[in-house]
Amino acid sequence: MAITDEFRVNRASDFGTALRHFRIESGKTQVEAAAMERIGQSYLSSLENGRFGSALAHALRLLRLLGCEVIVRRRAPRG
Repeated sequence: MAITDEFRVNRASDFGTALRHFRIESGKTQVEAAAMERIGQSYLSSLENGRFGSALAHALRLLRLLGCEVIVRRRAPRG
């Protein structure tokens, strides 16, 4: 696994960066990925730009204060 296949998430923008990375790595356009979740392309774009609202920011901050870290990486293949 390359170093860019794992993202430490400290801020909402980090989460958006990971989302964009894995979407592109999967070969999906924003339109295709948005359709998978039944959301609009513009909403997906805002997520990829780290605009999640305050709930995610508060959750990430609380996790850091509790001594935790959030890591985003692709699931290992089953089997």
